[in-house]
Amino acid sequence: MSGPDLGAFWSEYKERIGEMLPQGVSALAEVLQEGAARFDFTQEVAGRYVHWKMPDGRVTLAFCIVPDPRDLHVVADVYAHAAQLQPALVGVFVHQWTDGTGNWDAFAIGPRCAMRHCDRVSGSDVVEERGPQLREDIYTLFSCDREFPQPGREVWADLLAGPRDEIDRQLGMLAETRDCHQVVENDLVRWVGSDGQIEAQFFILPDPGHTDAFVSMYKQIREAGCPVSFVFLKSDELRCYDIFRLSARSYLEHHNQVKGRLHLRTKGGEKTLENLRWVPHWASHVGCLQGCLNYLGIETSEAWLYGATGHAFVLNVSPGLCPSGPTDWDTSRFLELGRNLGYEVTGVDHWCPKQDDALTEAQREAWDHVRNSIDEGLPCYGWELDVPEYYVIYGYDETGYYISGAGCDSGAGPVSWQNSGTSEIGVILVSSVRRIEPADVRQTVRQALSYAVDIGRNRCEWTDRTGGLAGYDLWIETMEQGKADRFGLGYNAAVWAESRQFAVEFLREAKQRLGRDSGLLFDRSLAQYETVAQGLRAVSEAYPFTQQCADAVKVDSHAQTALEALKQARDAEATGLDVLEELAARLSI
Repeated sequence: MSGPDLGAFWSEYKERIGEMLPQGVSALAEVLQEGAARFDFTQEVAGRYVHWKMPDGRVTLAFCIVPDPRDLHVVADVYAHAAQLQPALVGVFVHQWTDGTGNWDAFAIGPRCAMRHCDRVSGSDVVEERGPQLREDIYTLFSCDREFPQPGREVWADLLAGPRDEIDRQLGMLAETRDCHQVVENDLVRWVGSDGQIEAQFFILPDPGHTDAFVSMYKQIREAGCPVSFVFLKSDELRCYDIFRLSARSYLEHHNQVKGRLHLRTKGGEKTLENLRWVPHWASHVGCLQGCLNYLGIETSEAWLYGATGHAFVLNVSPGLCPSGPTDWDTSRFLELGRNLGYEVTGVDHWCPKQDDALTEAQREAWDHVRNSIDEGLPCYGWELDVPEYYVIYGYDETGYYISGAGCDSGAGPVSWQNSGTSEIGVILVSSVRRIEPADVRQTVRQALSYAVDIGRNRCEWTDRTGGLAGYDLWIETMEQGKADRFGLGYNAAVWAESRQFAVEFLREAKQRLGRDSGLLFDRSLAQYETVAQGLRAVSEAYPFTQQCADAVKVDSHAQTALEALKQARDAEATGLDVLEELAARLSI
């Protein structure tokens, strides 16, 4: 029952409708006739349906009674009727006998959601006896009984908001506990028992308003003869999902509602996620991710984030020590490794150097992605929303983004969404972050170290910049030739010194988490990376970041001292990579 006028009618007539439902369609039609007259509709009764028709004869609203929801044919016919007429709304009144004799629920079928529980029309305190134990075991998986309401409900809401494969994985784990084999077919998951019989079905419908999908769903339920099916649907409420249970007890039964964490504040045209801000770091990309993880409640140390994603071991140097080096590199593997920590990054990434229609289209795509994500309660971040750095996006209004990052830790905005990508860099990049199931520690460390070895030795194979050990060589050569940009030197040194310090802390944490496993190798790697961190810290202290000097760095005694520290760091990293390779191989056993 939606819409302000119809909502008022429902509030006024709900009790009378509840009284008429047990008497059948004719009695219901008598009450609804008053509403049809109020809204200037023509009413007709067609079998079990009551239609409200426009002057041109089109059915705009339909109502029906399902006195026995155990009748699959009747319930399926409701959806076939809705698909055929395509009215603005179908109100379905269902006798939910499983909740007690005389309990009636109102459901709605509409263009935005074809299976929505609206209200309890009437009811009693008499609860019927529940069904077979197998169905009841599955039923309790998504029930509000026991300890499910708080942490459990949030977990399922996060799963439903995330990638489909995580839902399948979680259901698969549950299937194994019930001695069932799981089969995944498009939007359908089936649990098959040891006798080959289908024990349960789970429908994950990506478009909750696609009526034909529900017609197909009921057809599959009828053909499979499955004792119980669950349907997962996105609700109208933000970060909220409904779970329906369809079985021989009731083929139209709202089962539970799960909600994810959402702290969305709306003020005027502004929507913001409360307490979402970046965590200041020289590597602003990591700082944005840390802020997003904090908001999502994903607990991880800064060292673990730096190390597990491999950023702690990255070094990327552009000619002349241009300040673009720390941000202008292929971050695809860095982002992919984040999945091991329990988060996934998706978004929009386009390069639009010509400032033409492609830029406008990319801007609009980015704008839509951010607004949809914020509305879902997902934290976002983007590139060059002020200076060429990454910024958390914690909200938006009708004109642009609200951001937090370098120069605006506490927040700023709105920044016009139409300004993104208009610099000479021409990059449009916005991303959202969502929670997923994390990997185990051993896999996390092994893959991070394998990536560290790859970027340390083969960086030039997948970037047009120079990185890893070769990056050290370019850095040293640039300073020895007096071609190092002072601004860029200070920025590069600060970013890479920070990264290597977190590499040391990551290796210590990895050793602690993995216990005695490969402890000696961790000690050897720590000895090398402590030397690396010390050397890069010495360079950063010798040439602290400054925005005031754009001159080239002189080749003097001061530079020679920094060069010696840089060479020591390079040699230690070369040895450290050998140990990391050995350590990664050990963790693969």
